[in-house]
Formats: sequence, C-alpha cells, structure tokens
Amino acid sequence: MLKIGMVGGAKAWHARSFSEMLNGYDEDLARQHKFPLYKTKLEGARVTHIWDPDREAAELIAKICGIDKVVDEMEDMIGEIDGVIIADDKTMQHQKRAIPFLKAGLPTFVDKPLSPSIEEAEEVINLAREYKAPFMSCSALRYAKEVEEFLAKKEEIGDILTGNSICSGDLIFYGIHAMEQLYVCIGPGIRSVQNVGDEGRDIVIITKEDGRKFILTVYKEIFYLFQMNLYGTKGWREIRVEDSDYFYSNMLKAFLRMVETKEPPFPAEETLEIIKTLVLARQSAQKKGETIYIP
Repeated sequence: MLKIGMVGGAKAWHARSFSEMLNGYDEDLARQHKFPLYKTKLEGARVTHIWDPDREAAELIAKICGIDKVVDEMEDMIGEIDGVIIADDKTMQHQKRAIPFLKAGLPTFVDKPLSPSIEEAEEVINLAREYKAPFMSCSALRYAKEVEEFLAKKEEIGDILTGNSICSGDLIFYGIHAMEQLYVCIGPGIRSVQNVGDEGRDIVIITKEDGRKFILTVYKEIFYLFQMNLYGTKGWREIRVEDSDYFYSNMLKAFLRMVETKEPPFPAEETLEIIKTLVLARQSAQKKGETIYIP
C-alpha cells in the first residue's frame, strides 16, 4: 500500500476530491460539510498524512476521509510517505511547499498551475532534476475521458490545421485547463502568443512552430465549461469535457504509477511550455496585443 502525503489546499476542492478518491469518505459528514461526492475509489494507495496551515481544515478532511495523521509541520511526513501531493489552495503560491519534498527526492505532484512565474517554474523543475525527485504538474484535463476518446480516433479528422479551446475563469489559474486539453491534442512546439482580448476576457492566438494557429479563450464571466473544437483535413470534432470523476481519478492513477515506477508520465518540458504560454499571453494583453515569442 502506497503512503501518500497531502499538503495544503484543505479548504479547496482538489485536496478534498483527491483524498476522497484515495481513501473513501464518510458520506453523511461529506454532505454536511459540502465536500465533493465522488464515487471512484482507487486501490493500492492511501493518504496517510495531511498538513495545512489551517489545522482545523486539515483535521476535517482527516475525519471525513480517514487520514491517520495530521502533522504539525509539513516536513514531519518526510520519511513516512512514498509520495506527496501539493494541492492547489487558490493562492497560486502552493508550489513553494514542494521544495523540501523535492530535496528529499520524493515523487511529487504539484497541482495546477505550477507557478504564475516562468522563472519559478524553471526553478522547481530544475530542483526536481537536481535531487532526482520524480515530478509532475498539470491540469487534470490532460487526463479527460473525452480527450482520450478523441485521441484514440484522432486520425479520423486527418491533419489538425486549427482549432479553439475555451473555459471560464482567470487566464493562468483556470485557463490552464483549456490550454492543457488543447496542448495534448496538438502537441508541443509553440512559437508565439498574441492576446487580442482584455483582462478577464482573454483571447489568445497561439502560433506553433509549423505556422498553425489556435485560439485559447478564457472569460471570467461565462458559465463554467471546458469545450474545444478541432478542425482537420478530413473532418472536425467538438470535445466537451464533463466527467470530472474520470479526469481527477485518471490523473491520480498517473501520479501513483509515478510513485511506484519513479518515472514521470510526461516530460516536465511540456509543463514549462504551458506555463510560458499562459504567462506570456498575460504579458501580451498588458502590452496591448503585442506578439510575444516563447523563449
């Protein structure tokens, strides 16, 4: 049985969801405290340790999900766990908590987004390499069922020439979902970004190294959705991602495989390219739609 540590985010959606899927939960208590109510229960691993700066919030997850130890300091779980999840806490500062675990060489999942700073994202990835810590960071939409189904029959629409991906929310904090679902379909190699929208109403033209262009749209005021259209030489497809139970649990399976095998499920360079795209897209909007090239 793999022992997993949960660090931070105890009052947010992800830490609660991941703990439920790994440990199960007391349904009555979960309903009472407005927790998610996911049905998937993964085997072979448990969250055995949890830490959050709000100890009361950590103790609540521990009670609902049967987590054995609420630790006083997050470093206290090092040496007692096989891998760690650094959960998103909505501050975009959660990634800073990964440092002691990476230095300990522990398999580490840093929830999305890895960082709102390109330099910091590079530092975290370099730290993982330096200490040989298996590392992954992504949006769960990388593992969406609907995206998987498209990829399995991708050849039916021929060569993908263009497309668009859209979601609600902030460009970096939530736009990473729309970006990541597009990225796994069109692959790496982004040359430049141009944000022709406004803050809160971002419309980003993404140009790939081969010249193909795609549109990323992130609007704070639109209704919650993850939707994508891809157009090819033989046809087109609409992809609407709706099964959150699947994409969360499938991502956790990839993390657990990494804990077991010590092999990351995808290159960290992909995570860095996604972060660069989003951060520079924000800078492009601030520069009135200037085209910015990806370094």
